[in-house]
Amino acid sequence: MFVELHLSSADKPLIRLLRRLGYGLAALTIGGGEDVDEIPIFRKLVITQNSAWKLRMYRSFDIVSVIPWNRFVLNKFISDDRIDVITINEVNINVIPSKPQARFMAKEGKALEIVLNPILKHGERGLAFLRDVINEYITVDGLTMVLSQGISNVADIRNPRDIIALISVLTGINADPLISDNPYELIVDAVYRRGVCT
Repeated sequence: MFVELHLSSADKPLIRLLRRLGYGLAALTIGGGEDVDEIPIFRKLVITQNSAWKLRMYRSFDIVSVIPWNRFVLNKFISDDRIDVITINEVNINVIPSKPQARFMAKEGKALEIVLNPILKHGERGLAFLRDVINEYITVDGLTMVLSQGISNVADIRNPRDIIALISVLTGINADPLISDNPYELIVDAVYRRGVCT
């Protein structure tokens, strides 16, 4: 079962296609989606520089993610108990955690999410960035890494098996846990922390 953690549409044909490709869970980054029957949908709050005020609404969401705008801000968020995930969705070395920050994230139980579609739009530069980030952080002991596609419409969907093959070619690692086991465990841990599963 594959997990998509960065879904920004609850369009029925899109959800049906995800299901046919082997996705069993998804996290919706927009409102709505309560009437989706095809797969279980969780609500994900994504914090950005312009929406940091929304963090006070964290109890209404299953997963809380932050897209850091610099490493100094990242220091604040990696120690915040409300944050579950640090999300990287652009080709910018200034927003990825340093190695000490990544080790602290692992200690705090934070996951590192890489959203593929906006990164892969940069072609070879995006592929090189993706390879370097995965190779850099996969070695951090205890750090949970997850890959999301960043889906807003049917054209954004890639077969998850193709993603696994791409990551394997780029890095030499088995990416299957990055889009199946790791995101599933992240959802379970986040929901448990919110007090839903006690």
